[in-house]
Amino acid sequence: MSSIAKLLSLLELFTESRLYLTAEQVAAELDCSVPSAYRYLRELVESGMLLRFTGGEYGLGPRIIRLDYHLRMSDPLLKAGQPIMRELASHSGFDVVMSRWYGDELVDTHRETHDTTLDLRYGRGRPRPLFLGAAPKAILSTFPKAKLAALFEQHAEEIKSSGLGDSLEAFRSNLLKIRRAGVYLSNGELEDGVSALASPLFTDDSGEAVGSLALIVPSQRLELLNLDRLIENIKEAAARTSSRARAVIEG
Repeated sequence: MSSIAKLLSLLELFTESRLYLTAEQVAAELDCSVPSAYRYLRELVESGMLLRFTGGEYGLGPRIIRLDYHLRMSDPLLKAGQPIMRELASHSGFDVVMSRWYGDELVDTHRETHDTTLDLRYGRGRPRPLFLGAAPKAILSTFPKAKLAALFEQHAEEIKSSGLGDSLEAFRSNLLKIRRAGVYLSNGELEDGVSALASPLFTDDSGEAVGSLALIVPSQRLELLNLDRLIENIKEAAARTSSRARAVIEG
C-alpha cells in the first residue's frame, strides 16, 4: 500500500463511535510500526487534516471543515436545490432533506428545517441504510438492470428485509413500480412515527438518479393531509432542482 493510500486509510479509521485515535491504535489498525504511524499522523497534522491533543490522541482537524465547505459550494445539486428546498419547506410546513448516492453509500447532504422539534436520527454526513426509507428507494428505482443485479448479489438479505423482494426479479419489479410513480412514500421504515415522500434527482440525461429530495412528515398527520398535493409538490421540486443542476453543470 502506498503512503498516500495509508494516509487515506488512516482518515477512514475515524468514526462516530471512535472520534480520537492514538499512534498505537493507528499502528494496529494499519498493520504498521508505531514509528510509521507517528510519521503518518505528523504529516496529516501538518496538512491540517488532523489535530494532536494533550495526552497523545489525534482527532480531525480544520482542513476537514474547509473541504466540507468547498464540497457544498461545488455540489451542483446543492447550489440548485437549496432555494427550492427552502421554498418547499416554507410552503408545505415540513422539513425537506436532500440525499446523495456516493458509490456504495447514501448520505444526507442538506436539510431545510421547518419543524425544530423533529429530531431525525440521520443528518448531513451520516451514512444511511441503502434499502430502507424513501430516499434510497426513489434513487434505486432509476438504476439500470446491471447495477441492480450487482447490488442484489452483494446485499440480498438486506434487500429482502427491506421489503423490496427476495429475488432479483422481485427486486426489479418493485422498483419499477416506484419508478413509474416517480415518488415513494415510506412510513416508519427508518424511525417510528416519521414518514417521508421522496423523488429522484438527476444531473444528466442518463436516467440514473444521483440523489433524492424528500419531504419529512410526522406519520400521525398523513391522514389529515392532501397526499396527492404533497406528491406533486415533491415531484415538481425535484424536477426543478434537477433542471437547474444540469444548467449549473453545463455552465
